[in-house]
Parts: sequence; C-alpha cells; structure tokens
Amino acid sequence: MFKASKLQKPKIFQRFTIPGIFWGVLALFILFGVLRPGSFFSMPNMMFLMRNTAVLVIAAIGMTFAILVSQVDLSVGAVMSFSGVISAVLIREGFPVFVAIVGAILVGVLVGLINGTLIAKFKFDFWIVTFGTMGICAGLALVVADGRTIPVSNATFAWIGNGRIGTIFVMVWLAILMVAIMQLILSKTKFGHKIYAIGGSEQNSILSGIPVIRNRIYVYMISGMFAAMAGIILATMGSAASPVAGVAYSFEAIAAVIIGGATFDGGKGSLFGTVLGALMLRVIASGLNLLGVAATWQQFIIGFVVVLIIVIDVLYDKRNKRNDLRRRYVQ
Repeated sequence: MFKASKLQKPKIFQRFTIPGIFWGVLALFILFGVLRPGSFFSMPNMMFLMRNTAVLVIAAIGMTFAILVSQVDLSVGAVMSFSGVISAVLIREGFPVFVAIVGAILVGVLVGLINGTLIAKFKFDFWIVTFGTMGICAGLALVVADGRTIPVSNATFAWIGNGRIGTIFVMVWLAILMVAIMQLILSKTKFGHKIYAIGGSEQNSILSGIPVIRNRIYVYMISGMFAAMAGIILATMGSAASPVAGVAYSFEAIAAVIIGGATFDGGKGSLFGTVLGALMLRVIASGLNLLGVAATWQQFIIGFVVVLIIVIDVLYDKRNKRNDLRRRYVQ
C-alpha cells in the first residue's frame, strides 16, 4: 500500500495535464531567439506572433469542444472563410458593423446546428457530415465573393483587427477573454462536466441521464460560432475578406488541440492546452520564416512535428496505463 501511494503525483501536478507542452514552447522561444536574436524577439515580430496565435486560438476553441466529445469538425476553416465574406458583404451593402458581425456569427451557428443535428440526432458519421459542410461553405464563400477578395472600408471593423488597448491588440484581448470564459464553462459548469463525461464514455453518460444528443448539437453550434468569430477577426486584420482565407485552419485547429494534450478518444484536454498548442504552431512558423525556410518546407516541418507529438502522446498514454495497472496490482 505504501509503494502505491508513493508513486502518485502530488495534487498540484495532477491539475495540469500538459506541462511538457509548456516546456516545449519555451524551448522553441529560446532556440529561435538564439538563432535570430535581433529579429525573433523584436516587438514587431512578437506583435505579429500574438495576432496570428489569437486567430488560431479562437478557431480552436470550438474544435476543443468537438474533440472533447471524441469527434472533430472539418468545416471550421470553410466556415471561417464564409463568415468573413458574409461580414464584408453586409458592410459593403450598408449594414452597421454590429449587424454584419452578428449576421456572420449566426451563419456559423447555423452550420454548427446542421452539423450537430445530422451527427447527433440522425447518427451520420461526423467525418462525412463536416467534410460535406466544409465543401458547401467553401463553395458558397467563393460564390458570394465572386471568387475575389472583398475590401472593407470601415474604421470600426479595422479597429477590431488592428486597434490596441494599451500595447496589446484588441483581438488578442478578445482571444484571452474567450478562452477564460469557455474554460470556466468547461471546468465549473454542469454543461462542461457533461462534455467531459460524454467524451469519456457515451454509454455511461446515457445511463447517467445526460442528454447526449442535445449536448453534441450544442458542441457543434459552439464550434461553428467560434469558427465564424475567427473568420471575422481574420478579415478585420487586413480590412478585407478572402473566400479562401480559412483553408488551412481546420487542420491547424485540430493540431493545436491535439498538441495541447487532448486525444481523439475524447474526455481529455483543456483550453489552456489548446492555447499552448496554437502558440507552438505559430512559434515554429514564425521561426522558420525568419530563418528563410521556404513555405513548402514549413508545411512539411510543422506536419512532421505534429505527427511526432501525437506519437509521443500516444506512447506516453500507454505507459501511464501500464503504470496504473501495476499500481492496482501492488495494491
């Protein structure tokens, strides 16, 4: 009995599931800071890094919820493109910025509602459904924008992506606020506990009386909402909406969540981990860009790092399961 208790981690460490990612991000900062000391830690690069990370973090918030219930949302990137285009078109047609933003967010929520209903209620495969809505939203973005980037001449719209409160960009503050609110929901509310329970075991959740179908629909609506927000913010950064702006974000959002400590099995992960995962991806991209690495090789290196981290995470989980079995045996 003494041996088993001795092997347990102190409670302070049990609360954090991704300390390795933090040290990995710190190591990358040090590495690129040493390789490019005059440019990597420069204020312009740090501001650029924070803004790019903020967009990915917002997109990955909804993906975190989807993966926590052991599913994914492939439509995130396309919803970003479509919502950004919708907001730009509405402003161009004379609607107030607030109305344009709300309208674009509602489009994302509607896509999420469709995804969630087809997946949770009608039991369609989530890969097929979200892949289908990805194609629909990507096509609609191109149709609505007529295949071109839509410029937006509006000071309020531009301020969201380029304005500052103190020395920090508004969009970074927005990302911090959204992460804080959604993490509180995950950790302190019944809804958050239900999300973890569904991801841990859907069958046990059903037996416990948790409305699994309704909560899965909510998860996809949340994913659509945050994808739309990310698309709008991406458009505000350049005061223009591109119909293909969000193409790469579905993969990057999934990668950020998985790197941050979540698993495709569901029931494990946190938004703090997602933030670190998104930061790691953006630090790698920024550092490689400053080193003059070609964009094609950057994609290869980032993809390789993602796969490597996933493999390490799987091996680490297997080791922990073996250790748990040994502890039970000792007890």
